[in-house]
Order: sequence, then C-alpha cells, then structure tokens
Amino acid sequence: MRTITLQRDRDIPTRRRHPWLFSRSIARESGSDEDGQVEGRDESGAFLARGFASPRSPIAARWWTFSDEPVDAAFVERRIDDALALRAAVVPDQTDGYRVVNAEGDSLPGLVVDRYGAVLAVQATTAGTERARPLWLPALRGRFPEAVIVQKNDLPSRAGEGLPTADELLAGAALPALAAFRERGLSFFADVAGGQKTGFFLDQRENRDLVRRHAAGRRVLNLFAYSGAFGVAALAGGAERVTEVDVSASALALARANHLANGQAVEGPEARAAFVAADAFEDLRARVAAGETWDLVVTDPPAFAKRKGDLDRACRGYKDVGRLALKLLAPGGLLLACSCSGPVDADLFQKVLFAAALDAGVTARILEKRGAAPDHPVSIYCPEGEYLKAFLLRAA
Repeated sequence: MRTITLQRDRDIPTRRRHPWLFSRSIARESGSDEDGQVEGRDESGAFLARGFASPRSPIAARWWTFSDEPVDAAFVERRIDDALALRAAVVPDQTDGYRVVNAEGDSLPGLVVDRYGAVLAVQATTAGTERARPLWLPALRGRFPEAVIVQKNDLPSRAGEGLPTADELLAGAALPALAAFRERGLSFFADVAGGQKTGFFLDQRENRDLVRRHAAGRRVLNLFAYSGAFGVAALAGGAERVTEVDVSASALALARANHLANGQAVEGPEARAAFVAADAFEDLRARVAAGETWDLVVTDPPAFAKRKGDLDRACRGYKDVGRLALKLLAPGGLLLACSCSGPVDADLFQKVLFAAALDAGVTARILEKRGAAPDHPVSIYCPEGEYLKAFLLRAA
C-alpha cells in the first residue's frame, strides 16, 4: 500500500477525522498503490487514516476510515448496510426515491447513490472512488439485485482528474427513458439519462412536503421549476392553481409528465397547472411590473456559487430573486427561498434575504429554516457536505 506522510502541524484535520487530505499537507510518499488505496501517517510513522488517492486533484486523498483496519469488500458492505439502516429509519412510507449513499455523510467519500424505484444512479466523483468500484459495485448489486445501475459520469471533478465522463451501464439490461418512483404516495419520473444531478432533486423531499402542507387554497408560483415537483406537491395539498416557470423546454416536459402521473390535468377547463418557458429573472420582473400577487412562491435556482470566488455574484443573484419574489406576495403570502450553493452558508443566505426584504419594502418573518432531507446526512467532521438551505418566510 502507498504511504502518505503528512507534514507536521498539517496533520491536524486528519487527526480531527476530516475526510479530505489536501496535497499541500503531504510531506512525502512511498510504496505502490495499484488499487488506489493509501494510508496516512504522521512524521513519527504513527497510523492516522486509510482511504483512496486522487493524485490529480487538489484533494489528494479521501479517508474512508480512521481505524487501522482493511478497506475491503466486507468493510464497504458494512458501510452500505449502515447507510440502508439509516434510510429505513428516515425515509417516509410510500417512498422508493431516496439517497442510498451520501458520500462523506455515510463515510464513503466520493460515492453518491440515488434510488429511483428500480434504478440506481451512481456518481463516483473522484479517481479514488472510481478505483474502488470493485468494492462498492458488488455490494450494491447484492442489496439491489434487480436494479438497473447506471453510473453518471458527466462531472467537473471527474473531468479535472482525467476520468471518463460518458455515462456507464453497470447492471441491468437498459436504462429506461424516465425512471418512475414514488414519494409519499405521489408519482414522479426522474430523467436519469439527461437530467440535472442524477435526474431529480431528492434532497428537497421534506421541503416539498412543507409546501404541500401549506398549499391549500393558495395560488402557487414555482420558479426554476425543473421537474415541477414542488408544483405537484402543492396541487396534492389543495392549491388553487400552480404556475411552473423554467427556461428549459425539456424540464417543463418533465414537469408536465409528473403532473399527469398524479392525475393533475395540464390542459382544458380542469387544468390547474400552467407552464411558462422563460428565464426566471425576466419572468419575475415582468410579473412585478404587471402588479401580480401570489399566495405562495417557491424559488429553487441552480447553484449560483460553486467556489468562494463566486460569492459576491451569487449573493447578488439570490438577493435579486428574493427581492422580486417578496414583492409578489399577497398579505400573509409565503416564500420558500432555497439555495444549493455550498459556499453560501445559512447565515449568509439569511443576511441576503434580509437585504432582499429591506429593498422590497416587505415586512417578512422567518417561519422555518430547513436543509436537505435526512437521507442526505452530513458528517459532523465534514461540514462542507451541508449545502442546501431553505427558508420559509411569511409576508405581513
């Protein structure tokens, strides 16, 4: 096994069980790593951690264990069984769409596995995790023997490490065009082949339920709608009508399919769902200029910040969205404002929403602060895994 000796005083994060080792912390390396496994030791030679190397990444290794134990098939099976036991406890009834493995949150850094009914969508985000496939793939196949397993590879992290970015079918005959699954009794499709992330935003499940519980009798505007899942949940909760806004025609087609799958008419006199192909910023400005009012607005844009250098631009974007959305709220109206930008933490996002409310001239109160669903656990040793923020605001 290849040994990485950490620089004195730069081994503190590893001693504190942080799973990432940055290349600048390495003093020297020795030995071979044919299977990608490496172990970390301090300057005295004492064992610190074991994991998998990504030599072309600034994060040179990700630690899978801080105990001196083999990282083998039995080890990975235990980790996946622990992950499944957690899902059995937190995934609601009538739900077969959920995150099976959440990378560092399940102590399997670099590995993400989402279930959509009979389909597993896998992301191996690093070279080390890719080389660990002989360990994690048999474990997944053993626990989901009938599943189609596809590896989603079109990721910046893989491209940066020179890994293939074309998707791979790892098990099963063929990937369906759309993967059907259930969420709290509602029916949805995930666009695994061509959609965002692994095909659906599973992390928003509890926030969709929040919208469903507050939707009765309300007119709902769902911005950056993508799959239309917030709108589906709103109508299931008794919303008067829903308008889905997204710039992507394919996203709106998926939204239509999801509404229809739940018996929610999208055409004719019975239709309570409308679909608008437009840039959400432009759409918001036009609605404000027209003097529209809405009872519940959802803003769930794509990540505006991928790195710290994007923060200023991202905050301006979130403030603009929040300001315009707040202007649309009728008295007593609700805004669910979301951010999936990792560098924008909850405190900063709250400050952005404060500035938005001030500029909009709207008195707003925070009813709830939320994050990702509990099948997206965050390691307490790796707070970088916490990325989704959702604030439910009420206009006076």
